[in-house]
Amino acid sequence: MARGAELEFRFSRYSIRLISASEIVMDTMFRLVTSTFDVPPHLSVVPRVRRRVMDRVLAQGFLVEPETVYTVGLVVTELITNAVVHAGASTPSIRITLETGDGGRLRLGVRDNRTAFPRQVAPSADATCGRGTAIVSALLHELGGRLTVERHRGGKTVWAEVPGDAAGCSGEPLL
Repeated sequence: MARGAELEFRFSRYSIRLISASEIVMDTMFRLVTSTFDVPPHLSVVPRVRRRVMDRVLAQGFLVEPETVYTVGLVVTELITNAVVHAGASTPSIRITLETGDGGRLRLGVRDNRTAFPRQVAPSADATCGRGTAIVSALLHELGGRLTVERHRGGKTVWAEVPGDAAGCSGEPLL
């Protein structure tokens, strides 16, 4: 995101502006904490982004169950890797959105400029790729969450959602 650029979030009739990409915005009415940042479409950024997302989530007091922490880390890795591999050529930067809300709900969004939706395929036994989306969907389903895709002009956002009870959290962010 360019210096001085603004992002705007809308919640019902309320609007919040995010001046800095690393700033956290909190809407007290909905207790929604949102963090958004952009990364270049290179595989080398995946470990750094995973650590940044996990540090942010853990610092807010969400995801206290070790199994859930590792699962969310795997989901983050897979979604960002997919965006780099499948949309990197047409995406100057990948937007990562992290939302934590009421009851500990966690949403991770990965936005790219490719309009094609991820799809689950049946790869051959010796294929080295093609299983990631199915694995992520299964892991999220096991936690009571889901994988969704939101189409928008010029691309899509893939959302991974984990309910608060699966995260083993108190439901109150620790800011």
